[in-house]
Amino acid sequence: MSTLTPRQREILKLVNQNGNLSVEEIRQLIDISQATAYREIQELAQLGLVNKIPGGINRLENLPERCVQCGRENNPRTSFMIEQTDGEKMTACCSHCGLMTLARRTNISMAMTTDFFYGTLLNASQAWYVLNSSVSLCCLPSTLTFSNPEDAKRFTQGFGGEVMDFTEAFNQIKETMTFRNVIRKIKQQ
Repeated sequence: MSTLTPRQREILKLVNQNGNLSVEEIRQLIDISQATAYREIQELAQLGLVNKIPGGINRLENLPERCVQCGRENNPRTSFMIEQTDGEKMTACCSHCGLMTLARRTNISMAMTTDFFYGTLLNASQAWYVLNSSVSLCCLPSTLTFSNPEDAKRFTQGFGGEVMDFTEAFNQIKETMTFRNVIRKIKQQ
């Protein structure tokens, strides 16, 4: 999976807050040259994380309407975006569905998720996840994403759940869903 640089994460944060940014605004806010601003815009647009517009960028507003995994309507606050090596892009409604999709595919080039508190995009492999909290916006087990372990721990103090890094959350979702599929098959017999 691609890893965003700290500068790219900062640009994404700013564009998500402001809606759009001109090259000049990026140059001034991040304190970089115009050529560097153009290169960063190009990379973020190629990753499908922003829309490139004349003179700058704007945030993605048009998520695919339905989750690739469960078919529910996608929510920008909890979205999980995946790009395959062949360029196909998919969006899941939440981290639970995003992690399930990752478990079922092998040709992933990038996965981005949305911080539950701040709404910023982050690399899914660098995110922290809270599973099984009392806040259930979508699928079960509830899986919410945070950019750092401190925010995730603070969230669990009020709403319960267990804090996990990417690998732990990925394995837990995979194991839970495998167990549920076995139970479903047994009940069908």
